[in-house]
Amino acid sequence: MMIDDTSHNGGCEAGFMGCASGWHAQLRFQRGFTLVEVLVALVIFGVIAASVLKSLQSSVHQQAILEERLTANWIAQQALEELRLQPTWPRVPVGNESSQVSFNDEDWEVSTTVTEEANPRLHKITVVVGLPDRPTILTLNSWVAQPR
Repeated sequence: MMIDDTSHNGGCEAGFMGCASGWHAQLRFQRGFTLVEVLVALVIFGVIAASVLKSLQSSVHQQAILEERLTANWIAQQALEELRLQPTWPRVPVGNESSQVSFNDEDWEVSTTVTEEANPRLHKITVVVGLPDRPTILTLNSWVAQPR
């Protein structure tokens, strides 16, 4: 003899979504997200987006600083090579000299200081490169020896 367990729920099998009595109840709980769930998801997305944006902003700022320092280094190297290529000794008179160099649509300030060392055949050259709003971006030190 076979026992029918579906008689107490109107002939529907337990858990079957096609039953008229349990179908509407199941739909009511599975229609979509609640407002609280949507707000929590938006907050999580907002926090993640803000951290990614902050990271990108920091990367762009660091890239701009590196580009500025690279340009300042190039200008300082140029100024130093111009001094080293002078044909007579002392190649550079001892003292300070300032000039402006236009490069990359900016006016760079270049300050050169030449000092004598303990050895009279040796001069120390300090080149400082900056912009009008930031006077010192890069300082480059070098030494020049009198040729024999």
